Amino acid sequence: MADILVVDDVDDLREGIIEFLQSAGHTVAEAKDGREAIALLNKRRFDLVITDIMMPEQDGTEVIMHLAGLDARPKVLAMSGGAPTVPAYMALHLARLKADATLMKPFRNDELGAKITHLLAP
Repeated sequence: MADILVVDDVDDLREGIIEFLQSAGHTVAEAKDGREAIALLNKRRFDLVITDIMMPEQDGTEVIMHLAGLDARPKVLAMSGGAPTVPAYMALHLARLKADATLMKPFRNDELGAKITHLLAP
């Protein structure tokens, strides 16, 4: 199975994604914001990074830009539910330039699973 990094500032959502991924047999690491994610990415290689776009500290676009500079870049799934001033579709539009796939919050586990299966396919 895959080694996956989940980045989201909403604890319940991040924990739910982690539980879903672990039940599917994946190894999962977590970060609550872009700063923690980039620190992990500098130490460890992942097959897939699932990142929220709108987060405090460093956001998901900064994580995606950091990944673009890596020699062995993992696949990237960007997700967003938007913010009061930025609708989700706009946040994800920006991410589509560098992410391999996007997912609008809220989503069902089967939608997440389908995206992951597609991204990790050989």
